[in-house]
Amino acid sequence: MALEPIVIVLICMLSCFVVVAAAKAVSLWMTKSRLLREEVPFTVYVTAQSAEQAEYVVRSALERVKWLDLYGMCRIVCLNPAEDPEIDAIYKNLLRKYPFAEIGTLQTRKDVL
Repeated sequence: MALEPIVIVLICMLSCFVVVAAAKAVSLWMTKSRLLREEVPFTVYVTAQSAEQAEYVVRSALERVKWLDLYGMCRIVCLNPAEDPEIDAIYKNLLRKYPFAEIGTLQTRKDVL
């Protein structure tokens, strides 16, 4: 019994998806375990130039840290270079949901990426 060409293509696509997902999971696991062994805490600075982009930029960084499960290793500092009160209000609302983030200023330290 010969398989239809579309079935072969679908099987190949599914196989590629599984291989890519497995490679991604292994890569993230290896990176996370290496960071945990070395105990290298790092800081991610997030800045927004306008209130329109503030929520998107900050939520993207916060969700990425949450997705990678880097709670104990990563600190997120939200910067407001324009000192816009609307941006501060957006930051404060987001920080209620994400306790591992803070509003702060740029610092030069060795453990800052």
